[in-house]
Amino acid sequence: MIIWIALGLFIAAATAVFTLVWWKVGDQWADEEYKKFGHGGGGPKGPPPKVIKNFDDEPTVVSLGDTESDVG
Repeated sequence: MIIWIALGLFIAAATAVFTLVWWKVGDQWADEEYKKFGHGGGGPKGPPPKVIKNFDDEPTVVSLGDTESDVG
């Protein structure tokens, strides 16, 4: 019985230590990313992208059952 309690306490302590180390490494990684790329700060920079729609260039869809005279 005492072994199970000791094992549980060991696992709890190891989990806590692992979590704290994980957070520290993650914070260091995030700091490096901020130094490289900046904080982001909201929306995209520059003009909005242009969307070009040209419906004249759409291909004509022909099924295998259609003949040349059916295509309009």
